[in-house]
Amino acid sequence: MNIHNTIATLTCVALGLLMPTYLVAEESFFKEKESKKKGSFEDATFFYNLSQFLIPEPTKSFTTPSIRKPLPDSEVFASNPYTLPKGMVYLESNPVFIAGKSSSDPKTYNSPTLLRYGLNDNVELQLFSNSLTVEFDDSNRTGFSPIVFGMKLHFWDENEALYLPSVGLEVFLQSSFGSSFLNTGVQPSLNLLFGKKLPWDMILDTSVGFQSNNIGLDRGGNGFELEVSGALTKKITHRLSFFTQALYDGAVNPDLSNNILVGGGAIIYLTDSIAIWGSYNAGLVKDLPPYISYFGTAFAF
Repeated sequence: MNIHNTIATLTCVALGLLMPTYLVAEESFFKEKESKKKGSFEDATFFYNLSQFLIPEPTKSFTTPSIRKPLPDSEVFASNPYTLPKGMVYLESNPVFIAGKSSSDPKTYNSPTLLRYGLNDNVELQLFSNSLTVEFDDSNRTGFSPIVFGMKLHFWDENEALYLPSVGLEVFLQSSFGSSFLNTGVQPSLNLLFGKKLPWDMILDTSVGFQSNNIGLDRGGNGFELEVSGALTKKITHRLSFFTQALYDGAVNPDLSNNILVGGGAIIYLTDSIAIWGSYNAGLVKDLPPYISYFGTAFAF
């Protein structure tokens, strides 16, 4: 069994072992209060008070941190169009993120990490990096990927009466702060984000945008390229959801090189503040990585 099949098998086994714990229980047993709980100002976090200091809103209510609304951005390729409530922080990480070896790319390990901060209810600041990156080739190079500064804007909510999706915008600017062999200079990325609720507790998130040919793990030369991604998430229980996803040329978060990928996975909400997920995705381009597999987690505070 080659490494490609081994990782696919381990992903399925891990998800299979985790899911029965939640599937056998009644929905009512897991029912917890949804996010957007309004807390008293005495319970406000340091980050909420910081937001109030930067953008004072005397009548604004404090929102108790929750990982459910909005959903994390790192478990699927397409970010959702919703920003964090004012003062809320998400720390999202894929500590295991592996791309298979191809004829043009070595097998690669990296650990994408995303820090999100709600400046107000419609503006979110972001800090991203592919973090520790290892290329398993003849030189076995190891380094730290450049830091990426980002911002997400939420334009409007979904209009169910008119069947219009929610819409947002995400902008990234990659810096030159990283290891020399991973440093491709200052590089931009811009993506429109769309989200739509569907029947049977499903949510469709899609993104369309342009990114530099040298952002993230790309080494494509000068110019820009179109990226399109989408994810369909199906709620199974209050704690468990499945998703299927596809990608053309790149993800919103600059954690992938050029490829066409199709795959899926599952996300489990351990508490209202902690989520974990796993995903396996197959590459459809002959000379590019044949698979991408990752496991991740997110915390809200």
